[in-house]
Amino acid sequence: MIKGLTLRVREVGVFLRPVRTRMPFRYGKAEVLGQPYAHLRVRFEPEVTGVSAAALPPLWFDKREGLTHEESIRELLGSIRAAARVYTTLPAATAYGLHQAGEPQARRRCAGMNDLTAGFGVALLDQAAIDATCRLAGRTFHQGLREDLFGFGPLPVPERPLGTILVRHTVGLSDPITRTDVAQSVQDGLPEALEDVIRTYGVRWFKVKISGEADGTMDRLRRIASVLRGDYGVTLDGNEQFHSMGEVRDLVHRIDRDPLLGEFWRRTAWIEQPVDRNHSMEGPLPSLGKPVIIDESDGTDDAVDRALSLGYAGISAKNCKGVFRTLHSFRRVKETGAILSSEDLMNIPVVPLQQDLSVAAALGIPHSERNGHHYIRAFEYVSPREREAALRDYPSLYRPDPPSVRIEQGALDLREVNAFAFGVRTEPDWEALAPAPDSAAS
Repeated sequence: MIKGLTLRVREVGVFLRPVRTRMPFRYGKAEVLGQPYAHLRVRFEPEVTGVSAAALPPLWFDKREGLTHEESIRELLGSIRAAARVYTTLPAATAYGLHQAGEPQARRRCAGMNDLTAGFGVALLDQAAIDATCRLAGRTFHQGLREDLFGFGPLPVPERPLGTILVRHTVGLSDPITRTDVAQSVQDGLPEALEDVIRTYGVRWFKVKISGEADGTMDRLRRIASVLRGDYGVTLDGNEQFHSMGEVRDLVHRIDRDPLLGEFWRRTAWIEQPVDRNHSMEGPLPSLGKPVIIDESDGTDDAVDRALSLGYAGISAKNCKGVFRTLHSFRRVKETGAILSSEDLMNIPVVPLQQDLSVAAALGIPHSERNGHHYIRAFEYVSPREREAALRDYPSLYRPDPPSVRIEQGALDLREVNAFAFGVRTEPDWEALAPAPDSAAS
C-alpha cells in the first residue's frame, strides 16, 4: 500500500474551451448562452501530469450588481493565476498537504475577491494534484481515499464506488415544460421540453430552480408537477433569490396549501440556498417544513460547520468549490447524519463531468444534479481526437450517435469512470485549446 504520496508542482498551464448552449439556461438572475471552460495541465515532480477543468459561468461565483460575465471570467482566471503562483513555490507534499500550505497564501493574493472566487483556483490546482497522485500511484480516486493516498486522513468511504448514479435533471427558470412551450426547436435529436426529457432518459429525480417572484413560481411549479408521474423525487434551488427566510417561508406555505402541489411537495427532499449568502448565515434557521442546505454560502472549508450549527441540514458537493472541502463536508455529514448533495455547475464531457462523477461515486451519493448534457452539445466543442478517445474509453457513459451522454432508465453507468485514476484516462487535446491570457505560471 502506498500512503501519503508526495508531489511538487513544477509548471501550470491554463487553457480555455469556449462553448455555446443549445438552449438558454436561466438560474437566478443569470442566463447562460455560452461560457468558457478552463482546463489546467499541471506538471509535477516526480514526472507526472495532472489535469482538471471547470466552467467559468456568469453570476454564480460572484453576483454583484453590474458585474459582467467578462469581468467575472477575468476574476476567476486571476484566482487560478494566484493559486498557480503559490503552488509552484511550495515544497513537495501530499495533495492535501499542498492544499493546506497553499490555500491561505492563495486567498491572500486574491484579496478583494469573494470567498468562492478566491477559492476557485485552489480547487482546480487541488483537482490536478489528486489526478496526478492517482496516475503516479496507479490507483483510482476511490482507492486513493481508502488508502489515504492524498494525506487527508481516514474517511468512512464505502467499500466500493457506486457503479451507477441517478440523474437529477435540472429544470431551469426558462425551460419549456411541454412541447407546446418550445417556441423554436433546435432540432438536434435531443430532448428540449421537460416531458420529452422524462420520456427519453427515464429520469425520476429533478432539481427545480425557483425565484423570489412568488406568483410566477407557483404557476410554474404547478405546470412542472403536472408532467411528473410515478415514483419521483424533487429538490428546489433558490440560487440566493430570496431576501430573507421569511420570504421563503411564505412561499413554502403557499406550496404546502396548494391542492395541485400536494404530491410534488411531499416528494420534495430539500431546498437549496434560497437566501443571499450575505444574509443566509446571520442567525438560526427557522423551520420550513423541509431540510435546507447551503451552496453559494459554502465559500470556505469551515462553512459546513457554521451551517450545521445554525440548523441547516447539509451542504452541496461541487468540485469547483474544492474536492478537499467536499471531503471535509463528507466527514461532517457522516458524523451528524446531515445531507451531502451532489450538484452540477454545467459539468460537460470530458474532464469536468468525469472528475465530478468520480467524487460522487466514491462517496456513495446516490443521485446527482446533471445539467451540462442538456444545455450543451459538448462533443461539438472537443477535437476529433478527444471525441474518439472519449467514445472509445467510456462506452458506458457516452453514446456515439449523436455523440452525447448516455442516460438509461434515469441513470449514468460509471464502470469506466471508476476504473482509472481520477476518472479521466486520456488528457485533453491541448493543441485544440486556447492558452488563457497570462496563463503560464511556471
